[in-house]
Amino acid sequence: MKQCLMIKTKDQKQCFTHEKNLPQLIEFSKIFGAEISTVQIPSELELLELEELALALCEKKTQKVEYTLLEIKLQPNCDRKTILSRAKNIQKYIEKSLLNGETVSLKKLSNKFKTKQLTIACLCNHFKIVRESLENQGRLFIKVGGGKYKLK
Repeated sequence: MKQCLMIKTKDQKQCFTHEKNLPQLIEFSKIFGAEISTVQIPSELELLELEELALALCEKKTQKVEYTLLEIKLQPNCDRKTILSRAKNIQKYIEKSLLNGETVSLKKLSNKFKTKQLTIACLCNHFKIVRESLENQGRLFIKVGGGKYKLK
């Protein structure tokens, strides 16, 4: 297994290169909104040098390689539309879980949405919005434990 960088563009194309190329790719990531991650791939043959990488990205070629994600180095900034969409999905998930009789905890929410890199405070705000909405509909909440809630 070889550890390397994976560049994932907005249109979901993937290219792999050496870790030493990270400083040169930082500006590319900022301008084009590409995600750069450290991954493990089975073969070093798949790695592209910077010149080959530039050609592959310009020609919109993608590499289909099995990989194991180790760490996300750079993630593009989200626009407002993406943030609002994510918030709506999180709130729908919380509401659906509560209406199905499940216990919702901050730990469970944190694990479910850990790839979104949200803080506990952010998840608390989403939960508060859902709780207020359901309470306005006449629903009652009970606290089951530390940070755990469900509908009565």
